[in-house]
Amino acid sequence: MAEDYRRRLDNNVESLVENFRGLVTMSKIKDRTQTSRQALQSSVYATTLVHASESLLKLIAELKLSLTLNDFEGINQQVDATSESLKEKCDDVDNSIDHLCSDVASALFELENHYYQSKWRVQQDI
Repeated sequence: MAEDYRRRLDNNVESLVENFRGLVTMSKIKDRTQTSRQALQSSVYATTLVHASESLLKLIAELKLSLTLNDFEGINQQVDATSESLKEKCDDVDNSIDHLCSDVASALFELENHYYQSKWRVQQDI
C-alpha cells in the first residue's frame, strides 16, 4: 500500500514537472505560423498540469484518511487508557458507596437503640 502511494506520488510530481517545463518552453514566441499550434500545446500542458495537481490533492486526501482510519494502535491505546480511568473511577465510587452504607447502617443501629431505649417508645407500648 505504501509502495503504491509512493509510486503515485512520483508519477504525479513527474507529470507536474514535465507539464510545467512544457508550458515554459511553449511560452517562447518564435514565429506567427506556429502560434496557434503552440497555443493548443500550451492549453494541453495546462490541462494536464491541472489534472496532475488534482490527482496529487486526491492522493493527499487518501493519505490523511488512511492515516486517520488505520491508526488502530493509537486508538486502542486511547480506548485502553479511558477504560482504565473509568474502572478506577468505578472502584472509587464503589468504595465510597461501601463506606456510606456502613456509616448509614451504624447510624441506623444507633437510632434504633436510642428509640427502643427511649421513654417515648415505652409510653406508646403501655
